[in-house]
Amino acid sequence: MKRRTPSPVVATLLLAWPALAASQPAEPLPPQQPSSTPAQEPPPEGSEDTALSLGEVVQVQGRGVGPLSSAEVLTSVNILGREQLEQENANEPLELLRRAPAVYVDTYNQGIVGSELGIRGFSTQGETAHTRLLIDGIPSNLHIGVSELKSVFPMEIERMEVVKGTNDPRYGLNNVAGNVNVHTRRSGNERKVRLLGGSFVTLEPQVMAGFDDGRLAQTYFAAYRHANGYRANSDTNRLAASGKWFLELDERWRVGLVLRGMNLAAQAPGYLTLDESRLDPTASVDYATSDGGTQRNLHASLHVDHDFSSSLSWSLKAYGQGFRRTRWVRQSSESSQQERIENEKQYGAISVLTLRTDELGLQGFSAEWGVDYQFQDNLHQRYRTRERERTGGPVRHHDFGFHSFGTYVQARAWPLDMLKLVAGLRVDGLAGRLRDRLSGQEYGINDSGPIWQPKLSAVFTPLYGHNLYANYGRTFQTGVGIGAYQTQAERLAPSLNDGWEVGYKSNPLSWLTGRVSYWQQHASNEVQLKFDNSGDSENLGQTLRRGFDVELTLQPLEPLLVWGAFSRHVSEQVEPGPAFPERKGKELNHVPDFSAKAGVDYRPLPALRTSLWMYAQGDYYLDKENTLGQYGDYLTLNLDLSYELTSWLQVAVQVKNLLDARYSSSVWYRDFEADAVLYNPADGRSFYVSTTATF
Repeated sequence: MKRRTPSPVVATLLLAWPALAASQPAEPLPPQQPSSTPAQEPPPEGSEDTALSLGEVVQVQGRGVGPLSSAEVLTSVNILGREQLEQENANEPLELLRRAPAVYVDTYNQGIVGSELGIRGFSTQGETAHTRLLIDGIPSNLHIGVSELKSVFPMEIERMEVVKGTNDPRYGLNNVAGNVNVHTRRSGNERKVRLLGGSFVTLEPQVMAGFDDGRLAQTYFAAYRHANGYRANSDTNRLAASGKWFLELDERWRVGLVLRGMNLAAQAPGYLTLDESRLDPTASVDYATSDGGTQRNLHASLHVDHDFSSSLSWSLKAYGQGFRRTRWVRQSSESSQQERIENEKQYGAISVLTLRTDELGLQGFSAEWGVDYQFQDNLHQRYRTRERERTGGPVRHHDFGFHSFGTYVQARAWPLDMLKLVAGLRVDGLAGRLRDRLSGQEYGINDSGPIWQPKLSAVFTPLYGHNLYANYGRTFQTGVGIGAYQTQAERLAPSLNDGWEVGYKSNPLSWLTGRVSYWQQHASNEVQLKFDNSGDSENLGQTLRRGFDVELTLQPLEPLLVWGAFSRHVSEQVEPGPAFPERKGKELNHVPDFSAKAGVDYRPLPALRTSLWMYAQGDYYLDKENTLGQYGDYLTLNLDLSYELTSWLQVAVQVKNLLDARYSSSVWYRDFEADAVLYNPADGRSFYVSTTATF
């Protein structure tokens, strides 16, 4: 039976409905307050949120109204501020999240395939779309779920918010284990230039200029990065630019336009055998000399905020963006090279209506209704090539449209001075069609109907500075590529992911903050992308993930900050089904046993900052049967120094991998070749110097 896909016109009307429904006359707004304090009465003393921050955090929109923020989600939330980010040096922006507790990052160094993150026991291999990535509130995931952050550079980032768990109702698709929201800077009247250079012929200029006359705020940013890379045949060239214009029409209306673009060209060195990596970790494999790829990202978004009153507000974000990736890859000397093209276009909108008031008899009450819609127009092709020249027609040609539609409601209040409650309900739906242009077949979406996802959270504060919290939530995950469509006799239904968490956050003293939590997530029939060149997905059956997180921050003296985090994660295949009995009770592949990070930040002089910090992760299995042993554990130490020569000029020195540890940033198993465990050696010790001027 042919199904009708949602009309973009209908979706637009639904998204605009909050504005129409709330368009009745409203009382005049009070004078705008410059602080970030909410306009309503503050919450009871001691009823704090569960978020932890590291570094300077600047709230861009301190209006006291508007959508609920990530810090107000009652789960394990971490916020990395500008101070921890703008001076960083990263080949791939996702590597900045190595400082975030409970986040682990793998670096592939394979051309345009750079890095991927993992949280809550999910793999970093891109097999499962588990984390929703957003830039300024706009989704930035490729169709298969891969996080796409190459369009931003460190100096442009204001803060990074990491929300872990299943109880955040704001997002649906890809929000299986949590989400990461990257906020870029709206810099006011500030001009900044940063020039970085160092090992592997690395050169990175960044320029930002902001102009704000009180009504119109303009921010322009441009950056370029060139690096020859630690390994041969790994040159990269990445250019990005953005412009942001935000206009205060009056005290009620604010509109903004964001334009962003990125162009990347990168070579790929391939993977080495164990003997090859030990003999020369900087080498590339002979058959990969012409491997690599190009990528182009384009983005435009319209942002509208309206305050109907001092307690009722509406936010709308509408966007269009494209990701075009072309990659040439040869997996072995016996196989032929392939050209892989992913041309993806995304159009969507996000509407949020928020009420914050104490006039209903519940202190700190807020209610929110959100609606979001995204349409993906995707073309995935593959060709056999020789030295990047096509030798025939396509071996894959999938043309597909993918619609996702979701809506949610949530409410929070303090029924007691010591108790904060948040309840939410989200429902999502999927639609679309895929055409296989090689076979001429056309397939409809795996019809799942409405996907209901209840959420519930609570924080109990028996004493000031001591918060006990618990939450429950359901999220969903679906097949990708042809796995999302009815190409098989048996429908590949979405997997329901039920998770819960209990935790304790303590801030008993002004210089001491800590948090410990235990969590579990159970998937009903987890779906993973197959790495067999088919583009299909498979059902892994029931899976269970569990673990605990410990975080601690101490600042016994004003110039000294000591911080650390440890996370343990276990992922188990509980009931893989009759087709894979040998997997029962085994761990999922590429999930490290733990991730750990710690640092000492010391400021002996007002102008001098020093930071010594480490990142470590445990080993993981390469296959779902756990027959190949464990690989991938490592520990690396880094040193950052910066000195303010004047009020407008700063010089910084960074040493990465200070102890010159030999390890592989990713390990891969080539299952079509017996015992072929392959390694990607990570960068050795490297040095970088940067100069930042502020005008």
